[in-house]
Amino acid sequence: MAAGLPADLGIAAAAFVGTNIDNCVVTMAMVAGAPLERSHRIAIGQIVGFIILVAAAAAAAAVLYEFSPAVVGLLGLVPLAIGVRGLVGLRAAGPPGDAATVPRRRRASDRAVGRSLTAAALVTIGAGGDNLAAYIPLFRVGGTANLLAIVAVFAAGEVAVTAIVLAGGRHPRTRTSMTRLGVVAVPVLLCGIGVLVMVEAGTFSLL
Repeated sequence: MAAGLPADLGIAAAAFVGTNIDNCVVTMAMVAGAPLERSHRIAIGQIVGFIILVAAAAAAAAVLYEFSPAVVGLLGLVPLAIGVRGLVGLRAAGPPGDAATVPRRRRASDRAVGRSLTAAALVTIGAGGDNLAAYIPLFRVGGTANLLAIVAVFAAGEVAVTAIVLAGGRHPRTRTSMTRLGVVAVPVLLCGIGVLVMVEAGTFSLL
């Protein structure tokens, strides 16, 4: 197994990058649309969600369980539901220019952008169908050294992603762009990610 370790590391790195680009973009948008003091909570939520995905993949690999891609795609309902809830809440809160609706609008904006650890974790898990599909085979390569090396790659990758999310989401230009797009940008992006996850997994074939 040792001879295949470099190859396993390369595959693990490629799998990590390929399955975390979408989540990096969404989480960065959440950070950019939230107050600066909330940014670390959102970043921690992403880490928690990723750890849950890796643990689920490892458990499935250990018991030789196979997830149906179409069923895994149902995870896309999570960001879709959060996005729809945010859009509905913004609409129900009233027009942004009405002073009487300011408190309701502020609360609705908080929910729409997802300014919490829980929201970030749920979004990460919901967008993680491709993570499960890619990680389960990796955890079946066998050998303690290989598994520890793969986990180390994932840990290093998650540290890098968290740094990118915080740096990008807290950057003045990113925050200005989010302000221009408005609070609807994040829920619309969440809806798009949710639908994309289900389309790529073939979930709509279950209907």
